[in-house]
Amino acid sequence: MVREWWAGRSSHEHTRAGRRNFPRSVWFGSVARLKVLRSGPTASRRRCVFVLRNEDGSLRMLRRLVITLCLTLSGMGALAAFSLGLAPAQAATPVAVYPTPGDKYELPGTQIAFRGIPASQIGAVTVTGSKSGVHTGVVKADSDGDGGSFIPAKAFTAGETVTVKTGLAVVGGSSGTFSFKIEDPGPALAKAPVATVKAGRNGVQHFHSASGLQPAGLTVTRNTAPASDGDVFVAPQFGPVQNGPMILDPHGNLVWFDPFRVSQGTLVTDFRVQHLHGAPVLTWWQGNMNGGSGRGEDVILNNSYQQIATVHAANGLMADLHEFFLTNSGDAYITAVSPVSLPGVSRPVENAVIQEIDVTTGLVLFQWDALDHVSLNDSSKWGSGVPGHILDPYHANSISLTSNGDPVVSMRNTSTVYEIDRDTGKVVWRLGGKEPTFKMGSATVTAYQHDAVVQPNGDLTIFDDGAGPPKVHKYSRGIEVALNQSAKTATLVRQFGHSPALSANFEGGVQALAGGRMFAGWGQQPYFSEVNSRGQEIFDAHFNEVTGTYRAYRFAWSAQPKTAPSLSIGTSGAGATTPYESWNGATGVTAWRVLAGPSASQLVALGRYNKYRFESTLNPKTGDPVLQVQALNSHGQVLATSAAHSAPNHVQIFGASSFVSSGSGMAGVPVGCYSSRACHLAATVTSGRTVLARSGRQYYATGRGGDLFFRLSGSARRALARARGNRLRVRVSVSDSSGARGAASTLNLVSFHTSGRGPKRSYHQGPDLQVISGTDFVSSRGAGGILAQCQSSSPCHSTVTVTAGNRTIATSKPEWLGAHQVGYVGFSLSSAGRSLLAHARGNQLTVRVKLSGAGNPASATLALVRFS
Repeated sequence: MVREWWAGRSSHEHTRAGRRNFPRSVWFGSVARLKVLRSGPTASRRRCVFVLRNEDGSLRMLRRLVITLCLTLSGMGALAAFSLGLAPAQAATPVAVYPTPGDKYELPGTQIAFRGIPASQIGAVTVTGSKSGVHTGVVKADSDGDGGSFIPAKAFTAGETVTVKTGLAVVGGSSGTFSFKIEDPGPALAKAPVATVKAGRNGVQHFHSASGLQPAGLTVTRNTAPASDGDVFVAPQFGPVQNGPMILDPHGNLVWFDPFRVSQGTLVTDFRVQHLHGAPVLTWWQGNMNGGSGRGEDVILNNSYQQIATVHAANGLMADLHEFFLTNSGDAYITAVSPVSLPGVSRPVENAVIQEIDVTTGLVLFQWDALDHVSLNDSSKWGSGVPGHILDPYHANSISLTSNGDPVVSMRNTSTVYEIDRDTGKVVWRLGGKEPTFKMGSATVTAYQHDAVVQPNGDLTIFDDGAGPPKVHKYSRGIEVALNQSAKTATLVRQFGHSPALSANFEGGVQALAGGRMFAGWGQQPYFSEVNSRGQEIFDAHFNEVTGTYRAYRFAWSAQPKTAPSLSIGTSGAGATTPYESWNGATGVTAWRVLAGPSASQLVALGRYNKYRFESTLNPKTGDPVLQVQALNSHGQVLATSAAHSAPNHVQIFGASSFVSSGSGMAGVPVGCYSSRACHLAATVTSGRTVLARSGRQYYATGRGGDLFFRLSGSARRALARARGNRLRVRVSVSDSSGARGAASTLNLVSFHTSGRGPKRSYHQGPDLQVISGTDFVSSRGAGGILAQCQSSSPCHSTVTVTAGNRTIATSKPEWLGAHQVGYVGFSLSSAGRSLLAHARGNQLTVRVKLSGAGNPASATLALVRFS
């Protein structure tokens, strides 16, 4: 029977669908098959094996026929059909199994995975341990329908050989039978404390509205990179206070942080954006570490920051910290560490394990063990002279995939990158190390490298630590290497470093971006940076203390949390109500709207404020006790609304000056009472440590304000008279005996002189606007202000008109006065008004002022006093 095979390439991304669409084997009856073991970026790099099954079921190889058929296939771009004249029979499907046949280092809790056929076609499976006997179990299906795993009902016994008998065409087996050995497990890695750096002066960020977040402080020193490269993804791992996944905007401002206190001993690594079933997701590893190896789990969040999956290592292992590579189709490639007790070795040996896990079921889809395939002698960390309580000869730290789905694995302690045949587990090639497959070109040799990633063109990008210990290269670098599979040569495409040069003993990563740009996290060093296609540094940032991030990435990210924005209300030193708002993780907020009112059911909008950083500090100018904020997008639409919060009971000082009578030393400072009950206020005026004045206590109703009067001492008046520019800088502190929070402000004491009694004051107050001072002050240039209060729950849009007799001598432009706020409504006298004031008897000009706004206006007869 003749079968047909379509010669083509799988997509660069290794997907389950890709593996079905581009099979590696085609069967010609039941007696022969042609197997394309690997297909590289070009047809000339394909390697073929022709297999003939003998009558006894064993396989034999026809090498001459291999050459002919491979050459034929390499030249084909379309349908290939071959007739070998073999006896027709029913086709069998090759099945890859994990553990792979002949493996010697499997854990007692291992499952037996079959890949290449539906679970319903696996059939009878007989599993027998040489010590533990026959094992019963169940077969569970993989979520893609292309395999399943036999789950034994009980664990295997250390040191035994397990034999598996099936009716399948097992790759590497004999008539469906294969075996593997169970290792002698060493003691599990103990949890070690997380190293912590000291906070220092700017080592930690603090937020009023998100007091539970204390991420590491950082500084951006260079930023000409395009914002389209996306947000920055890092994960501080040495504190100072909290570790955790951390997103920064293109300017280095915090976008999102998920805190893990360093005292908990939890570490987070490999934080990035990946895609699952077409949707962007956040992924990272979390757990504890000992000696550079981790024991933990891998986490997946959606773009609302909700955890949608947790990925665990299988077969009795725990996920290691070094890699969590997720495919869109739902496979997770992870590293794990398996301590093994080897004969004649006094210390446990860490076996590096690579697993592909079905995210939906948690079943193994692929597994590879370094001890089975890489000689211990290849390691620079092997032998009696290596320090430590445990030997770590491999230290696998990254996984990527070739275009045909083979894993490419980086191992730090062999300074080698390997391609692994996913069906047999054999090493296809080695880049670097003691026995490289390729002739290593100039500057292609790495030392203790991390993050080897296959690029779409087949090149590898690698972070070359070089620093050891022991130190091999002077500085760390990022490199791109081209591999010629035919000539077996490795050529440096480009390299870049950091400015100034850095030397990282461990960790680090390189990410290829659009336009030839490269982004790097410098591992142990607290830096992350970007270079353009010419190697010029266009972005550079660093943590303010020497905390590191395992890797650093840039991705476009859009998210909106399910949580509401956070709001915290404080007061400034002068007592102004200050809302602080943030929304941890929200990316679409461009502005905030503040609402205020006497209660949560009576809120009105006060204003819109642009968002610049993670936390905004607003100045809505309101004395209303209840506030709320709304997050707005670029179209002004409301994304979410915070809970309503009450402002603390407080007093407030208004204005920047206090005017002092040169004759009596009397002065007033404008204040307001914003408390649930009436205030009894007193002021203290100081210059340095010298007290210049103390007032008696004065009563103010809640929500009301006015002048709080005090009298300067004789020595204070003399000091004011000697002050430059007739101004004395002082500190005014106001306290409330009723319990409201006090206020303090730095003001100018300004001297003025009057004589005589001045005009008779009178007031006609409006329901919203009120004049609260009988004397207002004007500079020699005619600039002045009427001290007023807005009694509305909404800001008062106020204007002032000043008349002397029948002559209007000043009008003002509209000015906002905050709800329940005291303030000056400014004006400028006309030349006639300045002349009248200059010639006024006793320096007191009788005027009529009118405050207009929403509702009925307020008016008053009062005195304008000139000061210089």
